[in-house]
Amino acid sequence: MEKLSRRQALRGIGAVSLAFGFGALLTACGGSSNTASSTTTSGTSSSSAPSPAPNSQAPAATAPANVQPAGAAVQPTPIPASIIVATPGSTPIAADAGAPPPDLIAKPPKSAQPITLRFHMRTGGDKSEAAIYVYRPGEWMQQTGNKVTLEPIPGDANYFPKIISLAAAGTIGDLTWTSDVQAGHTHLVVANVLEPVDSYMASYKISKDEWVKAITDSLTYNGKMYGMPKTGHPGACYVWINLDMFKKAGIPEPPVYGNTWDDLHSWAVKLTKGPADRRDVYGFFYDINPGDIQGITDGVRSFGGDILSPDGTKALIDQQPFKDWLQWMYQMIVVDKVHPLGDSVPSGGVVSLFAAQKLAMVNNQRSFHFQARNAVKDAFQMKVIQLPRGPKAMGWLSAIDTHSVTAASKYKDEAFTLTYALADKRFAYLVGKFNGYLTGRIDNLDDLGPYASDPFLQLQQKCTTQEERGMWRPKNLREPEIETALFNNLDTIWLGKSQPDSTFISGLQQAVTDILAKPQ
Repeated sequence: MEKLSRRQALRGIGAVSLAFGFGALLTACGGSSNTASSTTTSGTSSSSAPSPAPNSQAPAATAPANVQPAGAAVQPTPIPASIIVATPGSTPIAADAGAPPPDLIAKPPKSAQPITLRFHMRTGGDKSEAAIYVYRPGEWMQQTGNKVTLEPIPGDANYFPKIISLAAAGTIGDLTWTSDVQAGHTHLVVANVLEPVDSYMASYKISKDEWVKAITDSLTYNGKMYGMPKTGHPGACYVWINLDMFKKAGIPEPPVYGNTWDDLHSWAVKLTKGPADRRDVYGFFYDINPGDIQGITDGVRSFGGDILSPDGTKALIDQQPFKDWLQWMYQMIVVDKVHPLGDSVPSGGVVSLFAAQKLAMVNNQRSFHFQARNAVKDAFQMKVIQLPRGPKAMGWLSAIDTHSVTAASKYKDEAFTLTYALADKRFAYLVGKFNGYLTGRIDNLDDLGPYASDPFLQLQQKCTTQEERGMWRPKNLREPEIETALFNNLDTIWLGKSQPDSTFISGLQQAVTDILAKPQ
């Protein structure tokens, strides 16, 4: 097992740009969540597949291959175990019984001449999320006679600055992927880069009630809604468990819902093996990766609090829920040492530790599911349960991604209908089938046809309906600076350099307060 020094383990914490300090966007909407950090090493993800070079034009999206033979037997977990990518000139998707048809509900007026929409998205999305960037656009093109050209941009800290610079130069396309996990979407709204959708929704008779209210509320700014939801997933509110290890330890199989934080602690202690300074098996890993604040936020919300007040003006670090979550983590990592740090994780990341049965439980967001299934295969029985919800728990966060029409587009009706196609019933079915993800729709499971019985999709839907509002959003939109302050300070706790006492809490509270006092 490859070892990392503590210096290497902490190297994942990067500096934040003062103007546009957006973090690792791939983790924001369900790309690789197994990234380098103070507690893990780099993992692998399907989103690393090669794709067209930044700022170059990818081939127009095409209809997908027939990826499921007619009459194929339905498996207990019918979602494909890996992502299948269409090739140019391939045939349409085979129909699944009960699946929504490819028909467009919102269809733009027919143009005298076919038009081409320029679509900004994250590099690699046409490979890792073909349902989104190949399959559904292909259906839209077939039914409208128009074309879509993908224009990939690296999904790192430079994505939103690039979009703003394109807008400033007058060279921006017609629609773009956005994420508001680190307030990037809101930055584009404030900069007048995006077009509000309210009038288009009225024209095409589309209701906000199609999506979870927490999502549409979070996309509404000064009374106007911007963008159609790609998703609004509940973050790192899941725990993957090795049932074989539970059985060997004499621990009964836990239910999907209703487990407690005390249960997790007790199981982790029983499942951990080996000397304290270098465990042979670790009981639990919690998602505390820099660049992905979702694990911390959902943990604190489960204890009944949040990072910031709802209006984004006050830090809540000194409130009891944050203290309770921090104390629980301190007990797991520092006192009981049942949680691996960076120098205990192999080069393959947390998923390889889990697959090797050196780690019994993993807290993470939905993107971990495909990684775990492909790594574990048939080595052991695996189950996903919900992260505990305390007696005063708030709703889970809503990690929102959109596809949004740009204010500069000359083809706003066409662009809007494509963004709606990337948020409708058919879209929910394609994303569920090929990525194992749910969108932000209220009726997600009704849209999935034969895949609605998948246990992980059912858990996702339950957690989605428990969302309360989006990520905490500082009023001055300096979320990345606050995130960096949180991770830098919390790392001193995990490494045993600080204690979770009143001095630490006061210092972190003041650090966040100082950031909130800065101008927008």
